[in-house]
Amino acid sequence: MPAVGRDPGVLLLGSDFKALGVARSLGRRGVRVAIVDNLPRSAWFSRHVAKRFRWDESMSSAALPDFLLEIAGRGAEGWVLWPAQDDALELVARNSKRLATAYELITPPWEVLRQAHDKRLLHEAADEVGVQHPRTWYPQSERSLQTLQVEFPAIIKPTVSIDLQHALGRKALPVRDINQLLEGYQLAAGIVPADHLMVQEIIPVGAQHSVAAFAVDGQVVSAMTARRTRQYPIDYGLSSTFVEAIEMAGLIEPASRILGRLGLSGMVEVEFIQDQRDGRHKLLDVNPRPWGWHTLCIACGLDFPAMQYAHALGRPVPRLTPRYGPRWIRLLTDVPAGFQSTKAGTMTAGAYLRSLFAGETVGSVFDVRDPWPAAGDLAVAVSRVAKALFRRSGTYPPDRPSSYLEHSHRQVPPAVRAEQETSSPPPGR
Repeated sequence: MPAVGRDPGVLLLGSDFKALGVARSLGRRGVRVAIVDNLPRSAWFSRHVAKRFRWDESMSSAALPDFLLEIAGRGAEGWVLWPAQDDALELVARNSKRLATAYELITPPWEVLRQAHDKRLLHEAADEVGVQHPRTWYPQSERSLQTLQVEFPAIIKPTVSIDLQHALGRKALPVRDINQLLEGYQLAAGIVPADHLMVQEIIPVGAQHSVAAFAVDGQVVSAMTARRTRQYPIDYGLSSTFVEAIEMAGLIEPASRILGRLGLSGMVEVEFIQDQRDGRHKLLDVNPRPWGWHTLCIACGLDFPAMQYAHALGRPVPRLTPRYGPRWIRLLTDVPAGFQSTKAGTMTAGAYLRSLFAGETVGSVFDVRDPWPAAGDLAVAVSRVAKALFRRSGTYPPDRPSSYLEHSHRQVPPAVRAEQETSSPPPGR
């Protein structure tokens, strides 16, 4: 157990820029921080990280809980266990009883987390509380696709798994007719279990917004809104690249309804897309873990990692009011996003450049007070680019040809492919 009179440390699962924001927030408060990851990324090199544990398998490996319990026995017993990525989040939730014997958990058990993690259950919860979401179909098999009356264009995406993203570097597969639907479904079903797939309408291009909140038993304590101005890829982005803290009247209310229904506690992002057809915001996702731009919230006065740590120790969490105006950027992926946007004609090169210097901006990694994560981030990206350049192009199985999907995948620049692939688990030994 932690020494008497000394606050417990935090063991972060994952070391990308999301984890870096947590490490910096807590490290500046004197909290001891350690990291477990299978691929050292930016947070691994932070001066605020005291210990680093290299894991040789995926972060969803069934063997990882044993490794975490071993770490607890080396002096981390009683620490706060903090997943910073989806696969580790699910692993902790599924093993919460075992891990709770050695750690303070901020992750709910799987039966609670699954309602936010599984899109089918999330949509059912949203329907119960009157929160709109894109129209979605859940095929039971390839044969059932013919009877679903899908409205095109549409996308195919998993209900839970991130395996599609790991395999193809995409969160969703666009389809414009029944032939592409069948082809895309066959491809996706070769990666993700068929009963974990859904088909969803494409919302006419509109603004994407988020509510960033801290909740206790589903009740929002503090919250702010933001506009996710750019993402990469620009069609169905893997992550936001440029986010602006802008007050959006009326958006916190539906987010509060869904969080109340789910009963979640802790820092959480609720994503919406504004439908141009009716102007209404429709629910896209609920992320009950650090999201990419949570450091923007810190710049706005809402330090969610500090709130999360206090709540884990049973301390009161203050109600805070954010200031609006700052912006957040992930330059490594925002430059390609800007290039895509100018090529598509949705913005000019001048407008893109002006957006980079128009106000107070928070970077995803660089900080003069903690410079080594930026160097480490660059080194990882360069290493991955070098491997990508020498890797045989194409990732699709030879018995499942898919020219339109293969073309879209190959258009991803090597630097960005490297950024995407840093989230991919290496094969187990």
